[in-house]
Amino acid sequence: MTMEEHKDGEVRAAIIRLADALCQWERATGIENTVIIRMKDGYVFRAVNGKPNIPDDIPDAQLLKMMD
Repeated sequence: MTMEEHKDGEVRAAIIRLADALCQWERATGIENTVIIRMKDGYVFRAVNGKPNIPDDIPDAQLLKMMD
């Protein structure tokens, strides 16, 4: 999935900061994480361990199941 940029610069920057922090957290602790943001306007951000660009053919449910 290509990471579409959020229309709001402050939100876009916050999402990038969150992804960076989660990537560092996973590296430091080994604790894995999944983030899925879906907005009604079509914006989608998905990341696993802070790493975005999850392929479209992997459904959200599969990403969440990885956390079980």
